[in-house]
Amino acid sequence: MKNTITIIFSIITLIGFSQENIELPKEKKKFSFFWGYNWSAYTPSTLQIEGNGYNYTLHHISAKDRPSPFASNIYFNPTKLSIPQFNTRIGYQWKKKWALSFGYDHMKYVMDANQKVPITGRISSTDNGKYIGDYKAGDSIITHKDFLQFEHTDGLNYFTFQIDNVNQILNYKGGLLTLDIRTGLGIGFLIPRTDVQIFGTRGPNIFNFAGYGTSLKTEFRLQFKKHFFLQATGKAGYINMPHISTTRNKADKASQQFGFIEGFWAIGTYFYL
Repeated sequence: MKNTITIIFSIITLIGFSQENIELPKEKKKFSFFWGYNWSAYTPSTLQIEGNGYNYTLHHISAKDRPSPFASNIYFNPTKLSIPQFNTRIGYQWKKKWALSFGYDHMKYVMDANQKVPITGRISSTDNGKYIGDYKAGDSIITHKDFLQFEHTDGLNYFTFQIDNVNQILNYKGGLLTLDIRTGLGIGFLIPRTDVQIFGTRGPNIFNFAGYGTSLKTEFRLQFKKHFFLQATGKAGYINMPHISTTRNKADKASQQFGFIEGFWAIGTYFYL
């Protein structure tokens, strides 16, 4: 009996020692990628235009987005996916409740034409000979086509680094179907391509580093079989662009700041390394 107890104790000790020295397999790193399409709205903005012979400010201008009408040959055509207002992002979830990501929102911003807005500043010369004068508080102007066209339609391109808090609110059949609610903070920069026409003269429509932005978002992400997901996202933020290129002369510029709200849906995939 004594020998039996000794043998059992020795086996238990050996098993315990072995378990302490065996490395258990580590959980794989979880990455994600998605692509989707957005709609956005903007708060009224103050827009300052500076150039040779003019320096004026338009107050409380209104603008809207320009989503592409749905067409299968655009939204499902790999060569035209970037024409509509789209979102794309790659992420890394390093803990169960935390994820980091980088991506960008390709929104579009179109100043409403023919709106009557307050104007201040000075216009001493123009290419079309119109609108010359000193403008003081109380003055207003109508944004006719030969005065100003202003739109970020080749992209109000908002690039962001984002941190998300992830909370699972549904788990069906051991992960066959899960639903997460994700809240996040983003901070980043703007590289718009601005289509602008001042006093009838069209600008170069070039990409430029124009400013920065920050945003908050909430989204629901429905995951299938741990590899595919659908998501719906609501986002609100602030954009400040102190240097928007309007001509090829670096001294000429526009500046503006505004708030925005954005909604988008996306499809994506998880991959594990």
